[in-house]
Amino acid sequence: MKYLIFFVLAILFACSSGDDGRLVKNQSDVSLNPFDSVNTLIKAEPSDANLYFQRAKLHYAQRDLPASLADVGRALKLDSSNADYYLLFADLKLISKESRESRDALITALRFNPNNIDVLIKLGELYMIVQDSDHSFEYLNRALKLDVYNGRAYQIKGFNYMYLGDTANAVSSFQTAIEQDPQDYESYMQLGFFYANIQDDLALDYFNNALKVNPTSLEALYAKGLFLQTIEKSREAIGAYRAMLDIRESQTDAWYNQGYVYLEQLAVYDSAAYCFTRALDFGPAVYPNAVYNRGLAHERAQDFPKAEADYRAALEMDPQYDLAAIGLERILE
Repeated sequence: MKYLIFFVLAILFACSSGDDGRLVKNQSDVSLNPFDSVNTLIKAEPSDANLYFQRAKLHYAQRDLPASLADVGRALKLDSSNADYYLLFADLKLISKESRESRDALITALRFNPNNIDVLIKLGELYMIVQDSDHSFEYLNRALKLDVYNGRAYQIKGFNYMYLGDTANAVSSFQTAIEQDPQDYESYMQLGFFYANIQDDLALDYFNNALKVNPTSLEALYAKGLFLQTIEKSREAIGAYRAMLDIRESQTDAWYNQGYVYLEQLAVYDSAAYCFTRALDFGPAVYPNAVYNRGLAHERAQDFPKAEADYRAALEMDPQYDLAAIGLERILE
């Protein structure tokens, strides 16, 4: 679970008019650090469990997991019956790859409140992650008996079915999930992947819906671009990859795939070479595929010296790169 913490910092100034006509500011300084206010409250109320929980969420948001774990542990010592505390504790343990401790915390929470839907769904998610679908379904179905419209439960059921290889039920579950929650980005993506794999244009609808939920998702833009590339809607594919680069210019895969589209589908060799060069600018130090493909673009553009240089460079990176060896032999004949 991702905890989104919203803070409203109210800065209050008490102003009064003195004999000299000056405005007098309240003597207490107000800090913009959100920890300051909660720390002050904890000093005043050291036995308030919720204050430690609030600070634990602050630490969680800043990815300081040990501090978050320490504070939620303090909260649980003060109030061992609060399900929200156990949920955060379970998340922290799961992030630390301590799935057994995560499970134990959730089961303890369930003893206090057997009908807590959030805890039931989190247990379903935990068992899905460790691919124990029987236990996962058990908790998810209990949650759905309490709330038949819970989209998250259907989404997790979809992942269970996917891991079991039951494609029909996986698709059905993801579709039910988005019917209950039209903002369910992950279910849109999973449905997009499914239809992309069978080259069905419905994939585009799902990827586009995912982008409506998260317009700057590099994952969704890449999936959309790759599908368009696969069905040879070349210009549209390039548009998706360029949208990725508008968000992050260093996105190597977007440069590389554009190069491939220009090379193999559009036969625009100068653009292909440029894109492979940009992929090399941002990609790994050893990237023989990009070097080879740039060489191929040069060869097809009849620029044989540059092609030779790239084929040789690719072979230096990977002496077993057969395509580069064949390309070099081809232009030296």
